[in-house]
Amino acid sequence: METKGISRRRFLQMMASGTAAAVAVAVSPWTIAAQETPALKEAPMLADLVASGALPPVNERLPINPRVITPLDEVGQYGGTLRRAFKGISDRWGPTKLNEEMAIEWDIPDAETVNLVPNYISGWVQNDDATEFTFTLREGLHWSDGHPFTTEDVKFWYDEYYMNGLQAREVTLTIGGEPMVIEIVDALTWKSVFPKPNPLLPLAIAKLTLGSWAGPTMAVPKHYLSQYLAHLTTDQSLIDAAMERTGVETWQQLHGDGSTALQGPIAGWWTNPERPVINAWMSVNEPTSDPWLATRNPYYHAVDTEGNQLPYIDGWSHAWFEDNAVFDLWVAQGLIDAQIRHVSTANFTFYKENEAAGGYGVKIWRNASTNAFFPNISHKDPVVRALFDDARFREALSIAINREEINDLIYNGLYTPRQASPVTGSPNFDAEFAARWAEFDPDRANQLLDEIGLTARDADGFRLRPDGSSLVITILFQTGFSSLEDEVNLVEQYWEAVGLNINQELVERSLYQERTTAGDVDIGVWTADRNIIVMADPSRYTGEQADGPWAPLFGAWWSKQPRASEEPPADHPIREIWRLWEAAQSEPDEATRSALFKQMLDIHKEHPYMIGTVGESPQLFIVKNNVGNIQAGHVWDDTLRSPGGVNPVTWYFKS
Repeated sequence: METKGISRRRFLQMMASGTAAAVAVAVSPWTIAAQETPALKEAPMLADLVASGALPPVNERLPINPRVITPLDEVGQYGGTLRRAFKGISDRWGPTKLNEEMAIEWDIPDAETVNLVPNYISGWVQNDDATEFTFTLREGLHWSDGHPFTTEDVKFWYDEYYMNGLQAREVTLTIGGEPMVIEIVDALTWKSVFPKPNPLLPLAIAKLTLGSWAGPTMAVPKHYLSQYLAHLTTDQSLIDAAMERTGVETWQQLHGDGSTALQGPIAGWWTNPERPVINAWMSVNEPTSDPWLATRNPYYHAVDTEGNQLPYIDGWSHAWFEDNAVFDLWVAQGLIDAQIRHVSTANFTFYKENEAAGGYGVKIWRNASTNAFFPNISHKDPVVRALFDDARFREALSIAINREEINDLIYNGLYTPRQASPVTGSPNFDAEFAARWAEFDPDRANQLLDEIGLTARDADGFRLRPDGSSLVITILFQTGFSSLEDEVNLVEQYWEAVGLNINQELVERSLYQERTTAGDVDIGVWTADRNIIVMADPSRYTGEQADGPWAPLFGAWWSKQPRASEEPPADHPIREIWRLWEAAQSEPDEATRSALFKQMLDIHKEHPYMIGTVGESPQLFIVKNNVGNIQAGHVWDDTLRSPGGVNPVTWYFKS
């Protein structure tokens, strides 16, 4: 057997004391036992290419020990194009989460089981104190253009991207502030060595990729990308032409913006259809095309239990839309084959009424996030910063909100009124945290605002700044979510009812991200997600996630991101949050690690920085009746790379 399944309950229990991955790896090596691989088979479209001599036989394209994936329900059939929709490149998460390839991945074969498994590696081991991890590639692994994938690609990423500054270093790879060291053992094996214990690394790989976003982990295709490094290329004209074509100013920008994401026009697989990948599907055209198309990777490294090379589906298509009403119409017309992103719970009745006509079913998952408002405590205006950083002001904002009314009027009672915090089922769930500042108490909100000193008001009854000038607070949020717009409208009313002058600014997602990353935001609106297995990615709580901008400048300073940043005051509580997380992250003892992590969360519990409204909603999944191997009942969360953890490579069209 390649992996062992554990119940979700047991998995979460283990997570509470540390991490399932770390516990399992510490007990025994995660290597694949000798197994007999079934006779290999391939899709008809690839068999035709083999017959014509355009492609090597399937046994020469796959590793000698391919990953074996068990389909959720049944062995599928080959063929077809999966029709989906998205809002353009700033909404690329819908397409890319179908198609990520980390060295270690979540594997969720049913609603009650979570596995952490080797993917394109044959296994990994770690030493007793979790300072050294050894990874072994599957022998015979290839990039999508047929070039061998070896540890040369790992070393190239490490030397040129990680160490030379083309890519910011993930916090998980800089334990104790010191860089990771990579040691190449042979063509298939490398070691990642850290100056301090890093027991959560396997979890971080499954969640964050750690290297080339969307995969692979700690590697990029050297044979292709070396052409676009000015000090390595043998043909400068390639770089010049690429810069002119893409409009970037420096060759470094072909690879990325210097952040942790390699999503430049050349280095990002979704931005550059010519870039070799190891993913199940590869781009046919650019994501600015309508529709954006992808086709199967003939060298994909996984098979099903009968030896059929995956994926089953030949390719996918993502049509562009701006207005969610257009997307809903496509669903009703049967033009969407399988999609969970942008399927609004508020429109549940509409989707159910059109099931028969559209030839689809609505499968229900559970969303592990909470809608939230994020007052920016690193605000550039010192007066506004002082207000947002005052726990009394945030409490006033929070208890002025009528969460029950939001739930009933907008979401038909399907959500749970709650604070932004770990959700039910998480090992870190805390009922007191979920209820903190979540009661509706406008009288106390007014009292707190008066106590702060915001007693003077203008002619319209709005509170003034302490110096007597106008106080206007802008809520920044993104277009395309009608239910969220309705929620912001209600929150504006609640806050104005306690004397705050509120403005709204509705912008496209890429502009929202640009503004929040720069710290140019009063209060941002996003989801407080990543709250089921929080230790796998606590970035909502450390302030480094700019889309939930409660501390975008401070978070960027701490995580050393190449964007607007500012060091917080020496006595600011956020420093204790960071200290506790860094201590937990490198603590090999499970009980001690769990206690440290709880202390970090307790700081948020005492005086929440994120103001949650409603969450833990049903998550609707539109699935055409002829699409197989998609189940109901799973958890939807960014940490689990949903829906990637349920292996979209096994989805198929029924005859």
